[in-house]
Amino acid sequence: MRLTIHHRTLYRYSTSVTRSIQILRLVPRSDHRQKVLQWNLILPAHAPEQLDAYGNSTRLLTIEGRHDEIEIGVEGLVETFENSDLLFDEDHRLPPELFLRDTPLTAADGPLREFAETFRDRVSVSPVVGLEAMMERIRADISYVKGTTHVGTAAAEVFSQRSGVCQDHSHLFIACCRALGVPARYVSGYVYSDPEDHPEAAMHAWAEAWIEDRGWYSYDVSNVRAAGEAHLRLAIGRDYLDAGPVRGIRFGGGNERMEVRVQVMTTQQ
Repeated sequence: MRLTIHHRTLYRYSTSVTRSIQILRLVPRSDHRQKVLQWNLILPAHAPEQLDAYGNSTRLLTIEGRHDEIEIGVEGLVETFENSDLLFDEDHRLPPELFLRDTPLTAADGPLREFAETFRDRVSVSPVVGLEAMMERIRADISYVKGTTHVGTAAAEVFSQRSGVCQDHSHLFIACCRALGVPARYVSGYVYSDPEDHPEAAMHAWAEAWIEDRGWYSYDVSNVRAAGEAHLRLAIGRDYLDAGPVRGIRFGGGNERMEVRVQVMTTQQ
C-alpha cells in the first residue's frame, strides 16, 4: 500500500516565547515493513538530524529570539507492506531485555499485575495467541474516549478509570507484558483508516512484544489487530516519552494553543 502523509502542527502562544527547543521524531526509516519514497519536513529553522539510542531519526529544532507561533509540516509518500511473522530488527541495535524495564508511564501496580497474571498460562503455552487474548481483553475493558487522559497519564491510572486513547492502550499492554516477563516497546506513527469509520485516526500508537526465537510482534490494541500495511512507523521506545513525535520546552509564551491537521491517504484517493 502507498500512503501519502500531510501533517501540520501549529503552536500559538498568548505571549512571546523567548526561546524554544523541540525534539522531533517525524522522519520514518525504511525497513522490511516500509519503504520511504519521499519525505520532507517543513520547519521554521534548521534542525540537525541524528539517531537516538533506539535508532530513531531525530531532529533538534531550536528557535532563538521572540516568536508567537511555531509551525511544523510533514509531507511524505511511503510504501508499506504486510508484516511477516518474523519481525527482527535489521540492525539489532538493542537487546530485547532493555524493554523489560518499567518506566513511570508503564509501571504496573497491584491491580494491573493481577490482571496480567490471568494471562500467564496462555502466554506460556502460546505467546502470540496469549498476548492477542490479552490485547482483546484490554480493548474490551478500556473504552476509547478522548480527553480523559494526557501524555503524562500512567498505565495504572488508565486501568483504574477504564478509559483512554491509543497511547494509553499501548502503555497498558506494555505494562502487562513486562509484568509477565515479556519485553515490549512503544511505537508511534500514522495509520490509514476508512474516513467514515475513524475520521480521527491518523497519528497513532501501538505496541510490539518480543517473542523468543521469533522476533517482534505488533499489537495495535485500539484497533484489536496486528500492525500491517495501513501502519507507518515513526519511532520506537520504552514508552511515549521515548518515541513521541514532538517533545520540547519553551521559555515564556504564556498559554499555548495547538492546532493539528493530519491526513493519511492511499494514492488512489
